[in-house]
Amino acid sequence: MKMKTKTRTIIFAVLILFTAGCASQKKLTSEEIKKIYMQDIYTALTNEISNDAEVAIVEDSVKVIFTNGILFKVNENVIVNELHPCFSRFAKVLNKYTNTTILITGHTDNRGDEKINIDLSQKRADSAKKLLAELEVIESRIFTLGHGSAISIDTNNTLEGRAKNRRVEFVILYNYYDK
Repeated sequence: MKMKTKTRTIIFAVLILFTAGCASQKKLTSEEIKKIYMQDIYTALTNEISNDAEVAIVEDSVKVIFTNGILFKVNENVIVNELHPCFSRFAKVLNKYTNTTILITGHTDNRGDEKINIDLSQKRADSAKKLLAELEVIESRIFTLGHGSAISIDTNNTLEGRAKNRRVEFVILYNYYDK
C-alpha cells in the first residue's frame, strides 16, 4: 500500500510540473512583448551608456538624456567631439533593437531671442539625427523636434545650468507597425 501511495504522489507531482510547464508556455500578449522588449532596451542602454547619460523608463518608452559633459557649445548645433564615442555605443544598442522609433527633441538655454532658440534647438535635434545616421541607425526611424528654451532641466541663472539646458533628449518608442 505504501508503494502505491508513493507512486501516486510521484505521478501527481510530475503532472503538476508538466501542467505548470505548459501554462508557462502560453502565448504572450502584444503588451507583454512590448514591455519585455522595452525593458531589454533599457537594460542594454544602462549597461552601455549609464556613465554618460540618464536612462529611464517613462510609461511605455525609454528616455535618454546625455548628462556627462557639455553636449553643445553656446549658439552651436554640433555635438562636441568628446561625446562621439558615447553616441557610438548608444547607436550600437539602437541598431540591435530595430523595432523602435526614436524621437529626438532639441533644447536651448533661455539666452537670446526665442525664435532663434527654436531654430537652434531644431538644428541640434537634426545634428543628433545626422550623427546617429552616420553610425548606421536607419534614418527613417528617427524624428526630430525643436523646443527652444521652453523645457529647462536646470536653472538658466548659472553657466552650468545653461550648459545642461543646451541638450537633446531621446525618446525611444516601441514600433507596433513593424509586426
